[in-house]
Amino acid sequence: MATIKDQVTLRTGVADWLNRSDLTDSQIDDFITIGEARLYEDLRVPPLEVVQSFSVTSSNSSIIIPAGLIEIIELKLDETDKDDDIVLSRIDSKTFSNQKVAHAYTRQAGNFLLTDKNGEQEAAGTFVMTYYKAEDPIGTYATATTASTAIVAGKYYKIASAGNTSFTGIGAANNNVGTIFLATGAGSGTGTAYIELIPWILGTEFETILYASCAVGATFLGDVEMEQKFNELTLRKVNALNQKEVRASLKGSSFASRFDSPLL
Repeated sequence: MATIKDQVTLRTGVADWLNRSDLTDSQIDDFITIGEARLYEDLRVPPLEVVQSFSVTSSNSSIIIPAGLIEIIELKLDETDKDDDIVLSRIDSKTFSNQKVAHAYTRQAGNFLLTDKNGEQEAAGTFVMTYYKAEDPIGTYATATTASTAIVAGKYYKIASAGNTSFTGIGAANNNVGTIFLATGAGSGTGTAYIELIPWILGTEFETILYASCAVGATFLGDVEMEQKFNELTLRKVNALNQKEVRASLKGSSFASRFDSPLL
């Protein structure tokens, strides 16, 4: 298998594994985007875990749902003495509205609503949420700029400001802002660029996103046999990752996944 390390080489890999030379970058990027979304429905692994604190006042007693949230692992009220931390229970919105359940939360629109010890929506304090979060999509570039003098060969960049840097001398087709290029080395001058961010799913587990993207591509192409093959390969990888890294309780058992079906 050819080395897959960024968006461009993943595109090439998808086209090669589908044995198609007539697919556009835009089409393949769609396969990748849909494949990523489907993987995040199933993957529950440490690289996707995030711990975030929220300051809550009794006047609103709610937390805005974090961007990219897949699933909450735990939500707790952080007390001074860690032994006194209180883990909140999740309840449905009907129960939340009709019953007074102490230290609970429910999802409503774009927020998590919280209750205090009396079951009232007047919770306050520091709440700590541990949750699974989807990574930035493949093909995302950093928001912070990199000086042209710090550019590293072999990585993709997007020109942020040209300054007096000759980006064409280090791999770019031109010096225009927004141009994406594979760097051949560091530059000079005052120009800056954004580096391509490589998410865990691509940097460490590229086979998984390759198979998932090919499964979507096979669906697009109407090749049921190929679709089933790539679904099976994806499921095998997802199972292995979940069993190895997170869900000890799943060892020796099967993992129900959307990839079980030949039709995604």
